[in-house]
Amino acid sequence: QAADVRVSPQVFVSLEKDFTHLVKKVAIESLEDEGRKIQPSNVMANVSIATATSGVASFIIENLLQPTTWQPDPDPNRFLLHAAEVAQLCDQALEVFRSQDMVLRLRAPIKVYGDIHGQYLDLMRLFARYKAPTDGDGGDIDSMDYLFLGDFVDRGSFSLETVCLLFALKVKHPNQIHLIRGNHEDSTINGIYGFRDECKRRLKEEPDDPDSCWNKFNRAFEFLPVAAVVEERILCLHGGIGGHINTIKEIDEMQRPLHVAQIPQTPYEQRVTDMLWSDPSDNDSVGGVTLNETRDPDGTGRIVKFGPDRVEEFLDVNKPLSMIIRAHECVMDGFERFANGKLITVFSATDYCGHHKNAGALLFIRRDLTIVPKLIYPVERHLNTWDQTMLQQRPPTPPRPVPRQRRIGEEDNGGDW
Repeated sequence: QAADVRVSPQVFVSLEKDFTHLVKKVAIESLEDEGRKIQPSNVMANVSIATATSGVASFIIENLLQPTTWQPDPDPNRFLLHAAEVAQLCDQALEVFRSQDMVLRLRAPIKVYGDIHGQYLDLMRLFARYKAPTDGDGGDIDSMDYLFLGDFVDRGSFSLETVCLLFALKVKHPNQIHLIRGNHEDSTINGIYGFRDECKRRLKEEPDDPDSCWNKFNRAFEFLPVAAVVEERILCLHGGIGGHINTIKEIDEMQRPLHVAQIPQTPYEQRVTDMLWSDPSDNDSVGGVTLNETRDPDGTGRIVKFGPDRVEEFLDVNKPLSMIIRAHECVMDGFERFANGKLITVFSATDYCGHHKNAGALLFIRRDLTIVPKLIYPVERHLNTWDQTMLQQRPPTPPRPVPRQRRIGEEDNGGDW
């Protein structure tokens, strides 16, 4: 059902008199003449009114969406919000996710972000350099959608800042900010890769409490959409199509709350694993469906790599689809083409786990569907923003392409996620 057409409650006013070209935002009812033909008692007729529930979301956006000035709290064990406020945000975001489709149908222009993994400083750098989802200075939310391809949390030091800002933006702009699920939006994974411990430490909570923020985040994650189709032409998802996903309809039919099986037992469970965990093969000369030795060192076959032929087949079956955009893997230039350019990997966190010196990127899909990569490079870090304990316990997945010697070394550590 199409949304009702509404008038914004806020009006942008150019301050021409002071020659600064500044623009300010005022309430529509503050204009002297605009509403004079409408009954005084009905002056807000057909004006879009923000819901009362946006209070905590607005507070988070005001305090965290600071692309050029945000700095970490000097106390690493403190967070901006109390646990009760975070829990309220999770409840609000969950309601929005419930109301939206499993596969989102989106429009261009849109900016697509890959894995962030708690690297809030990189997210702010991307917003500062290439505009942010705000209607203030340096913002473009009035003319642009944003799509985040999952893996908001884990490994980095600022998972709470990252996921709280994205949830708040989703609550405030439900039809312009789009979040889909990654493999780390799963309690089995974020219970051991850092997010659970961060919630315990910074929110002063017991994560195993059924009503903990950590559990509320994961309940919301289970209702996230899992894919998006931009202008019927570009499929966006976190991992890939593996060996078992053949149509968009199969993704659309996945049921929420969506649980990820530890060991897939059915074709349906394997499709969920493929969607969140699979990778393209090492290069365009490796076709078919092959073992993913990096993520599945035991060779169980549940996590696979898919070749360029699988991409071609999938696009052919799902016409007019002509491109897949996915995240999930660190790539050295922040983005990387595969299958003759019909699949692109995007990764937005720089210098993954402090090891790889990779760039981070977003993909700007213009209205004419031209895809423009926009990159940032690693900066000298005065503060280590990767979880060092986690690095020692669970070394990161190496970037593409995987050198054989490094791959063997990773297997000796028991593989990685």
